[in-house]
Amino acid sequence: MSNIVVRIDFGTTYSGIAWSLSRAQDDIEVVAEWPGGGTKSVTTPKVPTTISYEKGNIKWGYDTCNSGEVLRGVKLLLDESQKTRYPPSLKSKELLDKKGKFPAEVVAAFLKKLVKQGRHILCRRFGDAAESMDIDYVLTVPAVWSDKAKNATLSAGLAAGMLASNVFLISGPEAAALYCFNTMLPKTIQNGDVAIVCDAGGGTVVYVFPSLPREAAQGTGAICGSVVLDMGSETTLKSLFGDAQYDKIPERTRQTAMSYWQDTIKPNFEEQDDKDLEVDYFISMPGVDNNISIGLENGFLAIDGATVQGIFDPVVSEVKTLVRSQINSIAKAGMKAKVIFLVGGFRASEYLFRRLEAAFLPITVMQPPNAGAVQRALSGNRVEKRIARCHYCIHYRVPYVSSIQKRSERVWDDLHEMYYVHKRMKWYISKRGSVSEDKSIKMPFEMTFPVGGGCTPLCTMHYDLGAIPTGLFQKQENSKGDRYYEIPIQISTTPKSASILFEVEFEGVSYGMIRVKY
Repeated sequence: MSNIVVRIDFGTTYSGIAWSLSRAQDDIEVVAEWPGGGTKSVTTPKVPTTISYEKGNIKWGYDTCNSGEVLRGVKLLLDESQKTRYPPSLKSKELLDKKGKFPAEVVAAFLKKLVKQGRHILCRRFGDAAESMDIDYVLTVPAVWSDKAKNATLSAGLAAGMLASNVFLISGPEAAALYCFNTMLPKTIQNGDVAIVCDAGGGTVVYVFPSLPREAAQGTGAICGSVVLDMGSETTLKSLFGDAQYDKIPERTRQTAMSYWQDTIKPNFEEQDDKDLEVDYFISMPGVDNNISIGLENGFLAIDGATVQGIFDPVVSEVKTLVRSQINSIAKAGMKAKVIFLVGGFRASEYLFRRLEAAFLPITVMQPPNAGAVQRALSGNRVEKRIARCHYCIHYRVPYVSSIQKRSERVWDDLHEMYYVHKRMKWYISKRGSVSEDKSIKMPFEMTFPVGGGCTPLCTMHYDLGAIPTGLFQKQENSKGDRYYEIPIQISTTPKSASILFEVEFEGVSYGMIRVKY
């Protein structure tokens, strides 16, 4: 049967699923049916990224609307390096600590529900045949995330039931670049054109479009997308009510107000040239007493366009700064951007679109559909070259050479009966250097184990040597009669879109992936 590619768009506030058959690459379907989210006739392409644990039962998405303690914004807790200030995430962290749970554990539980719903939809579509179809899963991650956060996302996917051989990570900007490459050449983009892909919440990346797109500058980024707008909305409400009074508003009322902001105001806000045409927004605040001085009457709070613009402007300004930094980077290389692609949850904002369009004329600003991850997995093509975000190196030891190393650095090795110098560094990937999936990086090692010994960790990499036939090991013996195995291996490193794969090679044969703990 044909393979199915399922894209899991795991978002901070909302998540979604899209899928396609490998034989029908352009026919991408979006799941629009969710538990508690209406019937088949209702188009609901997204489900809230919410989960609750009540009396041993897990509720998620729309089914959490009547729950008490609901976990929100857990995605941002996967990357500690970002130091999120998003209030729902911080509150969820408190709840997790109280329940003795970890963010990755909760993410895995939510992804498991998404996977189950996706399979449910596929079984309805294909019947029993769906059980015999191979399913590849594609998880999108922000380009600015740390390796640790990306690995945590991958681990959560595996815990949710995805097979290690059938799950792939891809950065949001790269998925968009590949979608544009597949669908817009040569109509909008031609070979040699430079495009800036801007995922406002996950980073900006520059791509040059030759036969395959390649990165032209190191990606930059900050958390400055929809999540920050949500924070601004809540800050505005707190300033109107006062912190003490706002905290007394029932949780469900605050969530009703936030839902209206997220679903209506945020995507549709647009600055009017004629101030007389500006409209007020009426946010439902059920159960809250009238307060005419702040515009609250009969359960509705009136917010004018100027207030909404005050929430948008700092975020849009930061996005413009990120884009401008990429324009300056490629200018140093003698290149000019032809187009800016807006992707991610903030891409649909009319206000952001118009502000970027005005700020960066004559560069064209476009809002491509959010289907790139599925297209990437189906087409099999990829970004030709990427720019490394970090340095990657290892610590290792070398034989002591008196003419090179200090005598005080040498350490005696009883097994090999010679001196070594420890904590030497070998750099394999340099920050801002060009890397490619087509050229893996080989790291030769020589491992020694006592005869009868087991497996041992190598730095932060863990590998079970049981996959290599012991008959191939080289048995050695020193002058004291100590016997040991000498195992010359290579660690093959392949940089991917949003991850790095490590494989063990012995005598030119690959013996599988290395488990990496960050």
